[in-house]
Order: sequence, then structure tokens, then C-alpha cells
Amino acid sequence: MSDYRKVIAVCGVWLSEEKEYNFISELNRICRDRGYVVIAFNFSVDSLDVEEDIMQEKKLMELMGHMDLAAVIILGETIKNDMMIDFIMKTVNYKKVPAFSLELPIEGCIQISQRFGEGFKNIVRHVINHHGCRKVNMIAGVKDNTFSTDRVEAYKEVLAENGIPFEEKRLKYGEFWDRPARIATEQFLDEDPELPDAIVCANDAMAIACCALLRERGYNVPDDIIVTGFDGISSGKVNYPTISTVEPDNESEVLMIFDILDKLERGEDIDIGNIKYVNYKVRESQSCGCGNKDNRESIERMSAMGQAMNEQKWQMMAMNKLLLYSNEIKDLFDLNPLLEESIGLWSQNLYFVSVYEQFMKNDIDDGEPQFVTDDSCIPLLRYQDLTNMSDKTPFKEELIMPDLQEVFRFDSGYDMFMIRLLHTKSALYGYLLEGFRGVDERCMRRCEEFGLFLSTSINTILKNQKLTKLNERLRRINREIERVSILDYLTELYNRRGFYDELYKMVESSDNKGKYLTFFSIDMDGLKVINDNYGHNEGDFALKTLAGAIKHFAVRNGICARYGGDEFVCAIITEMATSFTADLVRQRFKTTFDKSRELSEKPFTISASIGCRCALIDETMDVEELMRLADEDMYIDKQSRRKERK
Repeated sequence: MSDYRKVIAVCGVWLSEEKEYNFISELNRICRDRGYVVIAFNFSVDSLDVEEDIMQEKKLMELMGHMDLAAVIILGETIKNDMMIDFIMKTVNYKKVPAFSLELPIEGCIQISQRFGEGFKNIVRHVINHHGCRKVNMIAGVKDNTFSTDRVEAYKEVLAENGIPFEEKRLKYGEFWDRPARIATEQFLDEDPELPDAIVCANDAMAIACCALLRERGYNVPDDIIVTGFDGISSGKVNYPTISTVEPDNESEVLMIFDILDKLERGEDIDIGNIKYVNYKVRESQSCGCGNKDNRESIERMSAMGQAMNEQKWQMMAMNKLLLYSNEIKDLFDLNPLLEESIGLWSQNLYFVSVYEQFMKNDIDDGEPQFVTDDSCIPLLRYQDLTNMSDKTPFKEELIMPDLQEVFRFDSGYDMFMIRLLHTKSALYGYLLEGFRGVDERCMRRCEEFGLFLSTSINTILKNQKLTKLNERLRRINREIERVSILDYLTELYNRRGFYDELYKMVESSDNKGKYLTFFSIDMDGLKVINDNYGHNEGDFALKTLAGAIKHFAVRNGICARYGGDEFVCAIITEMATSFTADLVRQRFKTTFDKSRELSEKPFTISASIGCRCALIDETMDVEELMRLADEDMYIDKQSRRKERK
């Protein structure tokens, strides 16, 4: 005998809903006894609202296609989308495994259906035959709705078979929910002075509302009026009184599936064209007078509900903390310790969170949406056997989880598994696999909630990354804008604005108090001649060459700028007063010019007229006056040199 259990996949939408959970729970119980294990593939989209969402969900079936399956069960009532059914069936056909569809005809599937109408007939028969009721009223669902109409017809048939004429006044519509059902009950009481013997409701929610209204009006259920429901929801089992109802026979449905699997394994033919039917079963309880009076079951259920509500409180606190802290995280790997803390009270389960490697690289672009382009995955979290076993080793999606087969062993301790995708409307990030050690409805719902919160957290972190990169890009742009706004585009020296900003910083700095500022006014000679004779490109070359010489001159403790046109300025801080002359500065420039091979090949020379003044940096210093005096010296130098050139 193999050490590993066979896998049965269950496909549906929001599988923690009560009806779906009740079936899966019964399937899981019988699977344990027969050497199987259940993996619930939990879709989160049940309509055709957004095609992108449907395409994201397709990945769930691709994951199922990687697994070794014994059978697939489709909870057809939960899936409202033909495209999703097609995805499932493509995987089923690819795997060549038996497929069962519950309550939905799907080509290629063995269809099993509960006899809704027959089940409703049985509860009406119970009221008439067992309790002797003759005046039987009915609260139906939505008028002209198929499910509601079927139950109305079943009601009429049972009346007819017992010789009770149908009376229109005894039929009202409660639309399958609380408020309309209360109104329908009020109408029964107000329109007919004679009380009915019983009110049969098309679902338990309406039966609960009916009981509440009767109690408010002073009537006792079942002593004054019998009330029954249909579908067997848990809230009916903790109502006062507990609701007599008809509930799905999940055990018979699951046993039928295994009987068919056994036949297929023996090589017997199964006619998949014929629907296999399972009957609903009557659950007699207090609202018809047949239930146990000690309310022990109700108390136990109330206790379980109280525990679930308390657990849900802790879950919401943990998930809110997860979202709150995710706002501060910019690397998905940093999410691991937060996830371990978030699973807290439920860490006895297996938690495996896989994210596609492309999202872990912190190099995603700003575009939306993000599509999965590679099947390489990274374990964001692997918490198993009370140990954080996470690592950053990539693996291929087809593995689902490294060593997945080992958790299917009989002795692994895990009852069943649920897998759901981690995605938002715009992007698919990965998937969550949870293995349960003892599963209940709250476990499955918690897995769904965890998946939703985790998807949001991942999305938040990825957006943080994008925002960080965008902010850095903006900072670079702003720095470049700031740089360009204070620099001359041609020479890359400061422009007038930049020069003044830096000059006043130097003068106002406390470190420079008591030092000396020497200001130079520099005007290039003969720029017009160069432009006119050799072109503006050569004129630009001359300006850049002179700018380079000025920058080299002021390289230590100085700043320089192109003031405009062919005018330059320079300011130098020194410890002692300087005694620069125009000729000395020109000689410094010439030394720099002589090192330029490119200038030596030009048919012109470069020179400048220069004026300079030096002053002590203190509270009495007048920078504007210093600049004016240097300017005067420059003009005097220019005039004297013109005379020399003549």
C-alpha cells in the first residue's frame, strides 16, 4: 500500500460559504477514511464583470494541471462564468481524470444533483401527515424565480395529493430574505382572522424571520403556528426555536461519488449522460414540535459561534496589522517575519506563500498591469510543523511547493488543503497554499481572508517600490533642473543667479569671517572679431577655453561664473589679503592656454581684460561696492590695453 494519499480536487468560488463548506467537510471526512485527501481550488471571481480577473484566475487551473489527481469535483452552483468552466474542463481533459459536476450540466462531467423539489415536498408532507395541518400557508422566494417556482409547485402537489385545495391567499413571496418575509407573515396575520396551522418557507432565512415576527405579535411557535424552512443553514440551528427544515444529504452525495470512482477503477462503464440524483433529507426540530427540548445542540453551536467570533476578532487585528506595517515595507522579503507573526494563533497549519520571481527582483517598471512572464517562483513564506522554513531558493511553478508530495503522506497530519491566487484586478503575484490540521468553516474563511489581505499587502509593497523609484527619479530630475537653473549652458560655470547664491553663502558663512574676499571682473577681448572672421562655433570655443582657464584659476576656495556674453566673474577666499594684478592673472590664464593643443592649432589667440579688488570679510563689507570697483578696474585695464594695441 502506498504511503501517500490520492488527491481529489474541488473547484468552486468562495468555498467557505456554508453550503459549499458543508459538502467539502463531508467529502473530507469520507476521504480520510478512504485514503484520499482534498485540495480545494478556490476561485474568487463568480461573474463576467472584468475579463482581466477571469484571465488571472486561469492560473489556478494551470496549477491544478501540475498535480497528480484522482478526480475533480466542480461545485457548479458557485460558478456563474462559462469561461471559468472552460478553463476547468480543459484541465480535466488534459489530466484525463473523472470529473463530477454538482448542480450544473457540464459536457464531459458526471452530473449529480440534489432533488430540491422532492425535498420540499417531504417537509410539506411532514407538516400535513405527521402534524395533521390542513391550513398550510407558504412564503415563497422571488416571484418567477426558478428555485422559488419549483418549491411552489412542490407545495401545490402535496396539497393536491392530500385533498387540500390551493388557496391564493395562502401564498406570499418573501424574496428569500428577512424583511420581505416579515412583511409576508404580517399579511397572513392581518388579512385572515383565522390563523394558519403552519407556514412553510422556501428557505431557512425566511423561516427565522417568520418566527421572529410571530413572537413579536404574541404567537408561540410551534404551539400556535408551525414554521418550517429549507436548506439547513447553521443559523436555523441556533434560532429560538430551532428551525425544522430540509437539508442536503451531503453524505449520500459523497458516497455516490466514491461508488462511481470504485466502478471506474474496476473498469465498469458509467453513463455520464444521465443525471445522478440525491434526495434532500428532512431535519425535524423545534419549530414544528419534533425537536429536542433541551437545546443542547443549539448551545453547543452557539458556543462554537462565540469561539469563531472571538477568533475572527484576533484574525482581523492580525490582518489589519499586516496591512498597516506593509505600508512601510519596500522589499517583499521583509514581509516574511510579519507574515509569521500574522498567522499567530493558527500556526499549527501549513502556510506556503509563493510569489513569482519577477516580482521579487525589485526592478519592476511603472506600467500596469503586471503579467506573469516566467514560471519561476520564490517561497515568500513556508511555515510548517511550527517552524519557519522559508528560504529564497527559486523553484518552478509546476512543483506547486517543493516536496509537496510529502504533505500528502498519511502521517503528515494535514486533513485537507486549500489553494487560492494572490492577485488584484491589475496583477497576479502568486498563490497561497494552506494545509489544515482539523478543518472547520472558520478555517476555510480565514484562508480566504488571509489571501485577500496578503494580496493587498503585496500590492502595497510593490507600489511602495514604484513610488520610491519614482521619487528618486523626481529627485534626480529636480537636482538636474536646479543644476541647470544656476549653470551657464555653454561653459558650465555658474550663471549670474548661481554665482550670487554661492557668493553670499561664502560671505555670510561664519567660517569665513576675518578672511579676505578677492573679486575679479573679467571681460574677453576680441570675441566679435573671432565670431565675424571664423564663425560662432569658434567664438563658443574661445568662450569655453577662457571659462576653463578661469575655473582652473579659482579651483581652490573660489567660484566663477559667466556673467553674460563675454563677461566673466570670479571670487576667491584667502586667509591673507591678496595683491593680484591684471597681468598676473592673465599670465595664469596663459599658462593654462599653453597646455591646450586644440587652441594652439587655432588662427587666433585668447586674452581678457581684468579688474580685481580685495576686502576683509566682516560686518562692514559691501559686496556690491567691491564688485563695482573691480568692474571699474577692468574697464581701465581694457582701455589701457587698447592704447597699447594701437
